[in-house]
Amino acid sequence: MSISSRHLIDRRSMLQFGCALCGLGLFPGAAMRALAAGDPLTVWGIPASPSAVFARAVASGQLASKVPDLKFDVWKSTDQMRAGIASGDFKLFATSTYAAANFFNRGAGTVMVNVVTWGVLYLMSREEGLHRIEDLAGKTVLLSNKNEAPDLLFRLVLKWSGLDPDKDVKLDYVGTPGEAVPLYLSGRGDVALLHEPASTAALIRAAKAKLPLYRAIDITEVYGRHTGRGAKIPQVGLAVNPEFLDANPDVVRAVHEACVDAGQWIKQNWAEAGKLAAQTLPLPAPIIEKSLPFIHLDVKSAKESREDIELYFEHIMSLDPGIVGGRKPDEGFYWG
Repeated sequence: MSISSRHLIDRRSMLQFGCALCGLGLFPGAAMRALAAGDPLTVWGIPASPSAVFARAVASGQLASKVPDLKFDVWKSTDQMRAGIASGDFKLFATSTYAAANFFNRGAGTVMVNVVTWGVLYLMSREEGLHRIEDLAGKTVLLSNKNEAPDLLFRLVLKWSGLDPDKDVKLDYVGTPGEAVPLYLSGRGDVALLHEPASTAALIRAAKAKLPLYRAIDITEVYGRHTGRGAKIPQVGLAVNPEFLDANPDVVRAVHEACVDAGQWIKQNWAEAGKLAAQTLPLPAPIIEKSLPFIHLDVKSAKESREDIELYFEHIMSLDPGIVGGRKPDEGFYWG
C-alpha cells in the first residue's frame, strides 16, 4: 500500500494557483449567505491520520442542531483542494498551516481556524541506539518533499545540531514518503525521514517482514528543545473560506468546539477513532490507530496558536521566504 503525502502543497502548485486566481477573477469576494436549515455542508479532511479529528467531530452528532445535513469527506488530491478553494465550494477544509498561509498571502482568502496536529516527522533507523541528530554525521538520509516545509525543518534541526546539511550528511530525495517506505525497507539509505502515517506503516511492514526498524528520533522534540516552547510544530489544522466565516460565525465556532471535543475523545479511544476514520480515509484502521498517538494531537484555535505558528513560519522562512508567500500572514489569518 502507498502512503501518500499529497496533502503537503508544493510551491510550484501554489504559484500556479495564485496566477490562476488572478487570471480568472476567482478571488473570493462575492457575498455568501448564511446556511439555511437543511443546507448541506462538507468538512473536508486531508488523506492522512490527523483527519480522524474531523471525522469524529462530524460523527459525534453535536453539530446536528447547527448543520443537520453535515458530512465528512477527504479531498483526494491538491488539485481538487485548489479547485474547491478557487470555486468557493470548499467552506471548511483541512490543510497544512504553511499552505493556508500561502493561500492567504496570495489573495485566496483562507483563514486558519485551528491546529490539530503539532508534529508528524520522525527519523526511522535500523539501529536501535540512534537517538541524537549529531549521530547522523556521515550517514545517508532517505527523505521526500524536497524544498518543502518538512525538508526545511529537517535542514534546520541539522544546522541547530552543528551539521551542514549539504556536507555532513547525504540527503537522498524521493517524491513522497510512500515511495520512501519500500525503498528504505529494501535497504536504501542509512536512516529515513518519514511523516505520519508513513512511519507507522513502515513499522508495521517491517514487523511483518521481520526486519529491524525503530522510531529513532522525533523531529518535533528536537525542534522544541531548540525553541524552548516544548515539542510542538503547528503543522496541520482546519481552514475556512472567509465569506463563509463572515456569514456563519456560529457554525465555524461550533465546528471548532466539536474538533476540540473530538481530540479529547480520540486520546481515550485510539482503536475506535481508527475504525471511524478508515471509513473515509484511504488508510486501513490499524495504521490510523497506531499512527494517532504519534501526531502530537492537541486541538487549539489559530488565535491561541499564533505565537507558535509565527515562530514556525519564521524558522522555515529563514531558509526560504517563499514557502508561505514571502511574509508572515497578518492577524486576519488567525481565527479565534
